[in-house]
Amino acid sequence: MALVIVMGALIVIGMAVVIVTIAHRLMGSGAPAGFGSAEVAVPAGCQVVETVPTADRLILRLGTGERCNQVIIVDLATGRQLGRLNLVPAAQ
Repeated sequence: MALVIVMGALIVIGMAVVIVTIAHRLMGSGAPAGFGSAEVAVPAGCQVVETVPTADRLILRLGTGERCNQVIIVDLATGRQLGRLNLVPAAQ
């Protein structure tokens, strides 16, 4: 009889854990909080000609001038610049 009571209690506790876990995941699946505002340095005379959002990053392609051929990668969670690629002609 005691074994049946213990196993019944374990089933109830296990179901409670599953329900709490599901509720916690559903409440946490909303849009992530924004980072406010961030400044990304763009050289003078350059313009953003393309933006490509990914799951956690924003890729900005700059253009209008030889020195403006750059790609900037920004972290969407923090607004911090992760890297900058300077596109240069290949040496032959």
